[in-house]
Amino acid sequence: MTADPADPTSAALSGGADEAGPLRLETSLLGPLLVPHGAGRAAELEELSARATQYATRARGDGTRRAYRSAWQGFAAWCHSLGREPLAGDADTIAMYVVRRADDGLPVSTLRVHLAAIRTAHLLAGVPLDLRHPRLAMVLEGITRSKGVRPRRQAAPAVPDILRRMLAGPGLMPVTPGTARAALVARDRAMLLLGFGAALRRSELVALRLGDVTVVPGRGMMVRVRRSKTDQQGRGQDVAIWRNPAALDFCPLMALQAWLDHRRRAADLAPGLGAAAQAERPLFCAVSKAGRVSGDPLSDKAVVRLVKQAAAAAGLDPARYAGHSLRAGLATAAGDAGAGLAELMRQIRHQPTAVALGYLRPADLWRNNVTARVFGHTDARAGSGTEKEGA
Repeated sequence: MTADPADPTSAALSGGADEAGPLRLETSLLGPLLVPHGAGRAAELEELSARATQYATRARGDGTRRAYRSAWQGFAAWCHSLGREPLAGDADTIAMYVVRRADDGLPVSTLRVHLAAIRTAHLLAGVPLDLRHPRLAMVLEGITRSKGVRPRRQAAPAVPDILRRMLAGPGLMPVTPGTARAALVARDRAMLLLGFGAALRRSELVALRLGDVTVVPGRGMMVRVRRSKTDQQGRGQDVAIWRNPAALDFCPLMALQAWLDHRRRAADLAPGLGAAAQAERPLFCAVSKAGRVSGDPLSDKAVVRLVKQAAAAAGLDPARYAGHSLRAGLATAAGDAGAGLAELMRQIRHQPTAVALGYLRPADLWRNNVTARVFGHTDARAGSGTEKEGA
């Protein structure tokens, strides 16, 4: 069978003539899987790999696929170092591995990612595995009780004051039109402001197409997010962003229009290309050092680099900021401004209310707090200021 390079779960099978021997299953999701005694099951595994598109599919983002592959490779290497078979469906082996990685300091959330990757590998290889096996379940529960579910390290939110500092840094200040850096600066400013205003994840930001953004006269813009972490089926969600006429240097619409002046002159938008085809071209794309807009799509890592570089140039600690800082910044600022749960969830497009409440909670702890009345404070929001860099 020939693997489809466009399908992250496609697989190619190869094995020797010995039907009792192992079979090498090439997957682009986890890499090569050596299935014990799998040569005689080639036809079955070929059918299984064909169904894999319906299982992991493109619903798994680039970050998830990287995490799964890394986790599986770590487990396989550990098994081989002990002379054990990774794809044996052995709950005892997996329990031993979980204990070892817990001793290495991995938090429970990361251990669960490793278990998900191990389960996926067994599923793709057609090897039964019960992650609810009593021994494995008891080990994981014991680790959880002992270590606790450590909160995941959160990127610092790029709230408006922080984002303004980034945009005023030496690498992002607007430059004279026609200079080599003009297109790059315009693109980076638009990415930061649009990512913030629409509360986009980094994968969503680089996935935007030209046709996904519509200017709404007198209001701002509408952004169409075609697929997201909470919309795996690609139904699509619309997000509105108001313009900011009071501060044009902090206006998503003005930043977008400045970038589009460069983007529309790119070679991939030649006059012969129809309107429908142009609408499918990347909104944000690569820009050469000479200022040439290539039309080549960006990786989600480009968002991480941009945020960290902007933070460093603004005199902030880049280790505290990441691609998620833009999304977290909008959500945090909205909570501080008194946004309700429904309004915040509509903008950040996250289904579990606990996530949205996490952004609202710091402000809500002070707003309408009962002790304010008990101790006679007239300002129920006293002390609710947003955390500043270095605090």
